[in-house]
Amino acid sequence: MKHLDNLNSKQKEAALHIDGPLLIIAGAGAGKTKTITHRIVNLIKNGIAPEKILAVTFTNKAAKEMRERILAEIEKNTPIKDMSRVTLDTGEKMPFVSTFHSLGVYIIKENARALGLTKYFTILDDGDTTSLIKEIIKEIGLDPKQYEPRKIKNIISREKGKFTKLSIYTEKANDPSTSVGSSYLGKIVSQVWTLYEKRKNKENSLDFDDLLLKATTLLKEREDIRKIYQERWQYIHIDEYQDTNEVQYKMTQLLAENHKNICVVGDTDQCLIKGTKVRMADGRNVPIEKIKKGDMILSNFGGGKLSPSKVTNTRIHSIKNDYLIKITTGKNRKIISTKDHIHFAGYKMGKAPQTFLNYLMYKKNWGYRIGTTSTYTNGKKKVTLGFIQRSNQEHADATWVVGTYKTVQDARLNEYLLSLKYQIPTLPFIPRKGGSASGYVHDKEKLKKIFDSFDTKQSGIKLLSDLGFDQEYPHHIPQSNSTSRLNINITLCADKRGNNTVHTISFFCNNKNIKNKMASIGFTMRKSKTGSKSYRYETIRSSYKELLEMAKKISANIQNTLVVLRARLGGDKESAKDHNNLPQIPAGNIMCGMSLFAEDGYDTVKKIERIKIQNEEVYDLDIERTHNFIANGIVTHNCIYSWRGANLKNILSFEKDYKDTKIVLLEQNYRSTQNILEAANEIIKKNKYRPDKNLFTKNKNGAKIGFYEALDEGDEAEFVATKILEIMDRSGGENILERTLGRSGDDGQRKFSAENFRGESENILSSASDIAILYRANFQSRVLEEAMLKYNVPYQVLGVKFFERKEIKDTLAYLRASLNRESLSDIKRIINFPTRGIGKATIAKIFAGEINSLLIKTRLKIENFYNTLEEIKIKIESEKCSDVIKFTVKKSGIEDELKNGTEEDMERLENIKELVSLALKYDNLKKSGGVEKLLEDASLASDQDSIMLNEEKKEKVNAVKLMTVHASKGLEFKYVFITGLEDGLFPHQKSGENTGEDAEEERRLFYVALTRAKEKLFLSYANFRTIFGSRQINTPSEFLSDIPIDLLEKEGEEDRVKTIYI
Repeated sequence: MKHLDNLNSKQKEAALHIDGPLLIIAGAGAGKTKTITHRIVNLIKNGIAPEKILAVTFTNKAAKEMRERILAEIEKNTPIKDMSRVTLDTGEKMPFVSTFHSLGVYIIKENARALGLTKYFTILDDGDTTSLIKEIIKEIGLDPKQYEPRKIKNIISREKGKFTKLSIYTEKANDPSTSVGSSYLGKIVSQVWTLYEKRKNKENSLDFDDLLLKATTLLKEREDIRKIYQERWQYIHIDEYQDTNEVQYKMTQLLAENHKNICVVGDTDQCLIKGTKVRMADGRNVPIEKIKKGDMILSNFGGGKLSPSKVTNTRIHSIKNDYLIKITTGKNRKIISTKDHIHFAGYKMGKAPQTFLNYLMYKKNWGYRIGTTSTYTNGKKKVTLGFIQRSNQEHADATWVVGTYKTVQDARLNEYLLSLKYQIPTLPFIPRKGGSASGYVHDKEKLKKIFDSFDTKQSGIKLLSDLGFDQEYPHHIPQSNSTSRLNINITLCADKRGNNTVHTISFFCNNKNIKNKMASIGFTMRKSKTGSKSYRYETIRSSYKELLEMAKKISANIQNTLVVLRARLGGDKESAKDHNNLPQIPAGNIMCGMSLFAEDGYDTVKKIERIKIQNEEVYDLDIERTHNFIANGIVTHNCIYSWRGANLKNILSFEKDYKDTKIVLLEQNYRSTQNILEAANEIIKKNKYRPDKNLFTKNKNGAKIGFYEALDEGDEAEFVATKILEIMDRSGGENILERTLGRSGDDGQRKFSAENFRGESENILSSASDIAILYRANFQSRVLEEAMLKYNVPYQVLGVKFFERKEIKDTLAYLRASLNRESLSDIKRIINFPTRGIGKATIAKIFAGEINSLLIKTRLKIENFYNTLEEIKIKIESEKCSDVIKFTVKKSGIEDELKNGTEEDMERLENIKELVSLALKYDNLKKSGGVEKLLEDASLASDQDSIMLNEEKKEKVNAVKLMTVHASKGLEFKYVFITGLEDGLFPHQKSGENTGEDAEEERRLFYVALTRAKEKLFLSYANFRTIFGSRQINTPSEFLSDIPIDLLEKEGEEDRVKTIYI
């Protein structure tokens, strides 16, 4: 199968799957788009008609990229006559590739009458929607400043995303027993939403959310229409399935319910095997596969107190060609789970047997070391767990037990073998006291030099990976309240209050700035105790999820925090200081000698086995409030609730809906070097509560990440520009600075010639398009552009919303109003642009149906305006799209208005000319089809779409790309600069208080930015930055401190080429 030769074994496994549901579990850069593309090509090669295939993505850029990849692969492997004509728009038999919203538009347009719409309905953009809601708020006598239009719009959008109809919301608003009905705002939203829908119906318009809601409602309620699309698309692919909301999930389910040939991207699993006995509230043991939602089971409410609790969710899942973990205890209990299933387990004083342990210890800025100790220390006043004592003595940040042995000789032997195999030192992090003063183990500098001589970070991670450990779950994390590491401690079932349980969160620090920062985000800290210099924050909640959200918020705002998850479920308390806690760790990290919570107290792990399986059904439960249940006599964690993702239940429901799901795991990253991936993994793991899988790659470690500390934004931009010239210089031969800035003449002056640059551009720019500059906010591009111009670096700004520019919106509004006279938002926009002397009072009378009360002169102006719209409509129905725009701009008076205006107006006219150029691609569509498609694409345009404007031209733009991080999703470049890494800018501080979700989204965005780079990454921040005319002093972004220092190299003045000005 030559068309699959470039795939690895896992990608090929997914691509070869033809019939039945397929779940692809993939991380960033693991090649999921490539896999889906090749799967589609393989379907066609196996006789599946191309038009029977549907692929849905979340962005227009991703859809375009996938469409082009499919065309390229088909052209390569299945030649088609005249490939230049094969596009979605020409009606050729090709797979339908689109975004969810484009898919919604397609279904609505084909069934407009069934929805009470005309063919030429208008799609309202975000600004139009907000303005309309603001008008309605005023109409009902409320103040838009008190009832913010955008907030009400967001509530309506959220409800539509949950597949809530207006009628259902109105019922809730009229019922005081509901949360909506008991809220005054809920009643206001209901009133505004009702009038909003009436206005849209009158105007024959839809908002962005309607595109999904209306299409999905149609599929749900009209079986005849649903069957048409089920037969049309028999093979369905959904990218980024974890990001689907309720409506998108329902749309997907309705389309796939007949053939069930659906391929989606998902997430990992944490479950127990079929046959595991669950203790019910009445004392019976029932197999986990027979447990139903609503059943009452026995759960640990804390302190060993067992009480009934309700099952709120169940899950079944099939895993293939993997291994399970079998745990056998000293009391001969056995439990088998997936390696990721979370258990409560840890070494406990007085419970663990005295053996000898190998441990792997990690210390920030040092790396990893290996050592040996006994379970309990000898010769101390107080007996302690050996590896914990060593960890505390050396101020380590994390420790894992990596081997258990009966004799010290066996433990020492394995210590040396591991040290030699993985090249990890056995020396201490802290110099030994006493002994020879000249010994290297007594000298901190010599010890540090030894550790710096080995890449122990990579070796330590490899050792943990070889053992099957998840590095995110150490066996011991020392307590700390210093700024180098701050623990956020969350304890499940910390105490039982009456018939319920409560959970706790605690956070300690000894830094007043951190105390004040905590107060600014809503967490008041107090003195740990009288006279103490440290502070603490502690509280309880009945909702465990709420504590996790609180921890997210703290982590997002306070640097160097680490969330430590434990459970207080033990019952036989032996001392006042024994809190009977055990850590929460995955089955794959459990070691012999650890304690587990059992229904009768504690039990000790006696044996760990890996069991290879071919095909096994696994199950999980979600338990109300306590999140634990008794499985084969052992208290274990449920894992359903902790899945990450925008709408986790959609992934959970996937395997319920499609019983024979095949699962393929893609973890290998093909985009970035190991150093870049390691930095990305360090960043994303702070989104704690279901850590991202650790991406790996076979690519080399690659160059270190360049880091530049700039004086201000101008200095930062200069660094970026000159570094880019260096990069291009490596592939261009002679020094680019001399070519671009000119050579020195006899008088010592620079002789700059643009022709020098242009004439040699073919050589110079061979790598320009391989470089991207990313920033968090659009305003950052200005100073970067100035530096590009100064150094004559060719550049292209992407991510600017071309279709959001006023002149473009005005032109498109004329087109929409010509097709849909009921589109009041468009009429309002253009009826007095260019100026016709039609004021607000006149417009109000027009919309109130009082035209006859107006002066004849005014009525004539209005008549002329509507005559113009009629002429444009005639042109739309008879002329090419590009010619229609030319006519519209001239006939409406926009051209005359702009060409006689300011320099800025001339730039706007140039933008309209660019719109005409863009419209050329729609000229091959018949009659009004070109304009309709242009209007549709404009309504659905994303941040990335301005990149298309130049891509549509035959000539490829060979230039450095400048764009926001948002716009970079789905793209990749050899060299990436991420600028403006300052707190408040990236992570971005919104007006008001950032939520935990906002902070986590910022971290995810930085992760996206990092993984855009394939070979070399540069990070920079400015100590001073001028924003809105004010010069601000900045602190470095918290993200920078999360990247291991050994991955960074400082870019200094000595590396720059600024001497050209001396």
